[in-house]
Amino acid sequence: MLDPKTLYVTSVVMTAMMTLLNYLTWRANKDTPGTVLYIFYPMVLFAGIIGFALHSHFQQWQTIGVANGLLFAASMLHCWAISQFLGVRDKAFQFYLIITGILFCALVYFSAVAPGLRQRILISDLQHIAEALLLLYYFIRYAHPLYPNGSIVYLIVLSFILCVFTGRTLLMGEINHANLLDSPWFTITLFFNGVLAPIFYATGMAILCNERREHNLNRLTEKAQQDLEIRGLFLSTVSHEIRTPLNGILGSAQLVLNRIGDQASKAYCEAIINSAESLNLLIDKVLDYASLEQSDEVLAAEDIEFKSWLNNLCLLMTPMAEQRGLTFTLVYDMPEQVCYYCDQQKLRQILLNLVGNAIKFTDQGEVKICVELVKEGNMEHRVRFSVIDTGPGIEEEDIEKLTEPYVQSSAGKTKGGTGLGLAITARLLDKMGSQLEIISELDKGSSFSFDLTLTVGELSLVEKRHHNVDYATGLDVLLVEDLDLNRKIAIEFMAIDEHRIKLANDGQSAIEQLTKHAFDVVLLDMNLPDLTGQEVLKRLKNIAHKNRRTPFLAFTASLSPEEIKEYLALGIRDVVGKPIKQDKLRQAISNSQKAQTPDISVELSDTLYDESAVASLSGFSEDEVSSIYNEFVLSARTKLRHIQQLLDEDDQQCIKLLHRQASTALQLGFNRYGLTLKKIERRLLDKKRCDEELADAMVLWQQSLEAYLQYVRHQTVG
Repeated sequence: MLDPKTLYVTSVVMTAMMTLLNYLTWRANKDTPGTVLYIFYPMVLFAGIIGFALHSHFQQWQTIGVANGLLFAASMLHCWAISQFLGVRDKAFQFYLIITGILFCALVYFSAVAPGLRQRILISDLQHIAEALLLLYYFIRYAHPLYPNGSIVYLIVLSFILCVFTGRTLLMGEINHANLLDSPWFTITLFFNGVLAPIFYATGMAILCNERREHNLNRLTEKAQQDLEIRGLFLSTVSHEIRTPLNGILGSAQLVLNRIGDQASKAYCEAIINSAESLNLLIDKVLDYASLEQSDEVLAAEDIEFKSWLNNLCLLMTPMAEQRGLTFTLVYDMPEQVCYYCDQQKLRQILLNLVGNAIKFTDQGEVKICVELVKEGNMEHRVRFSVIDTGPGIEEEDIEKLTEPYVQSSAGKTKGGTGLGLAITARLLDKMGSQLEIISELDKGSSFSFDLTLTVGELSLVEKRHHNVDYATGLDVLLVEDLDLNRKIAIEFMAIDEHRIKLANDGQSAIEQLTKHAFDVVLLDMNLPDLTGQEVLKRLKNIAHKNRRTPFLAFTASLSPEEIKEYLALGIRDVVGKPIKQDKLRQAISNSQKAQTPDISVELSDTLYDESAVASLSGFSEDEVSSIYNEFVLSARTKLRHIQQLLDEDDQQCIKLLHRQASTALQLGFNRYGLTLKKIERRLLDKKRCDEELADAMVLWQQSLEAYLQYVRHQTVG
């Protein structure tokens, strides 16, 4: 065995080192309970070892009593520190204190009254056994589930201590001062308790603190995630709850606007409608931002034909730019035939946000998307996207803040908006491993750019692209439609086939467009706010315009035999019935470029609610679809009652309202209700009374609503 003096010196060094390590652990974990007490444990233990060394020289009972008392104090400090760290103060600790007190009294007795070396060693061993048993109990029951690694270190050393002191209690025979240092049990216990244990304890406490810190960080992360989810849920819930009365305000204001003739009152109603629509836009953006913060979805990589995909995207935005008198172009500096794997939905949302902002804030000049290849690798390309406008520019101090939520530039505050568009864009780019770079100069314009590393897709897909398809692509189309929902759906469908679209919201603007531009085909709504489609066609016959040979397609839900006969007599080439179906729209446009017999038939299932109608809204987000249905469902009964009230006052207004309601109902899948409204519209056009039919329509709407709600409940449960 080791020399006892060497062990004494080593144990002194180890306890001193433990003191230093415990101090460093405390400095890094000052808020952790028990770490301060743990610094004093090796210091008291160190004093006890020194006391035993002094006793070998003085041979006084006072020195041995003080030395043993210091060891008892060190033991209690050790247990107290661990109980503080674990936050435990139970009956086991109280029992340990009682046992320690009894043993200390016995120690004093066998030191001062009836001195006995063997008895003092036995008492010391029992005290160490009590300490080891308490700490083993704590680490097995409380610490191991939370701090497994640190607990393993403590369990190992405490098991050794328990075995050594239990062995000495049971196996060591009679001993005296003369042969104490020569006893192997003395050197064994000194080695484990004075040399080995301090290092294990210091290491174990450091590991425990690290695990506690990691546990706290994980708990804080989970809490932050929960807070984020709660905030997102709150925003979503509140936004949806706000939307319900907001749709009521919007619908009521539109109804009042249609009934009043006073221009001043109309201006107030229009202000209400504009404010409600702005608030609705804010709600949509808040929902987008909330869902983005909550979502941890993985990027969905799809193989897309890049140039064709960009062209389709630009076709969606071109009508909006042209309505504001702006030039909108795509500058494509990339290989003509290239495919990439990317999350096209997120990239689409990013570009639409940036282009939408550019068009909104640019009053004159141009907006362009520039796409260029920055770095070309074997399997990956670095592609830079830039959206450049000639708008008012952004002040330098505003640029850094623009990607924060609810922050707007001075131009944004003037034009209005939510302050969330660029924040959503920045979050999406962060998910895609990129960031938005903004360069702007006042009164000259701005550039919003970002770089993406895209994996090269299967180039063979480009070669297989349908160049010889059975339907027309890339035509110049004039879309004349006043209903926003129908306009959006038609643009989405036609952009897929790369048609270039111009918009007109009423008959007069359609005539102006037809006199200025030549089109390949015209989609004409037959019931516009100012003129009917028939009146537009009749006026065109009497003026000079550039579309004498251009085929016109009737865009309508009025499909009675008499009406179709009238359309064809006026020169309509084909009829695109509402609700809009992609296949029918594509076929009608293609047939208009050939000498094809028109296919007028529109198949609608005779059902209260057609579940397949949602598929026609595939170009809209889930929140937008929900908003569209909510607005219609919440206002349908009110609008029908308004029509009943107007019946004897203004039958022309009733016809217009019925037409709009029927078109929207059919588009959203309320087939039986929509067809009934079309029949009532037809009766009014024929100057017939329809009071009973309107009452029946009210009952039919209630049945249709129940069918729709049953479908929604089924979808929610599913």
